[in-house]
Amino acid sequence: MKLSFKIYFVVGILFMASVVAILYFYPKPIVHNESFEQDFGGWIEAADVPLDPNNPGHYVAWNVSRVTSLVHSGQYSVELYVDGRQDDGTVWIEKKISVKDNSQIQVEISFEFYSEQESFNVIASVCAYAGISNPEVEADFTLLGQANEVAGWKHYTHETTLQTGSSEEVWAAVGITVRWETEMTYNIDDVKVTIS
Repeated sequence: MKLSFKIYFVVGILFMASVVAILYFYPKPIVHNESFEQDFGGWIEAADVPLDPNNPGHYVAWNVSRVTSLVHSGQYSVELYVDGRQDDGTVWIEKKISVKDNSQIQVEISFEFYSEQESFNVIASVCAYAGISNPEVEADFTLLGQANEVAGWKHYTHETTLQTGSSEEVWAAVGITVRWETEMTYNIDDVKVTIS
């Protein structure tokens, strides 16, 4: 009995040591949470918009700003505005995040999105991006759904698998893309990027 007890004891100790080693050395997810309370938290504004035929030589108006007038949590959210009267344009916020090169990673971007009204017309689409290069044009983005699906806040998630290659960074972005000829304003809050 004493010998079998010792064997079980040693096996148990080895098992526990293996579990602890796996938990310690297994890569922990990289998580970036941003509710825009202090500033933009490293997120920067960007757009791909057309030239304005009513103002030759200039692009249509667009803007990204922190506001206190409408929030999901805390005291600030990000407001996205674009003059969509040319039936074109994409406005977003983006962030560069350091990662390990030559790795396969999972990227999940989740965020809260606000529309003032529900509409059966597709006025704009909610869009997101995750990749190893900086998004530059509307075609870089994945459409997540109609921006006016509900009046109020709605949760969106975008997931993708990436091979980093020699790159040591990934880009995450969320925004809107025009689908109807009108000016539009939407809000984004509580953005979370998880990389594992």
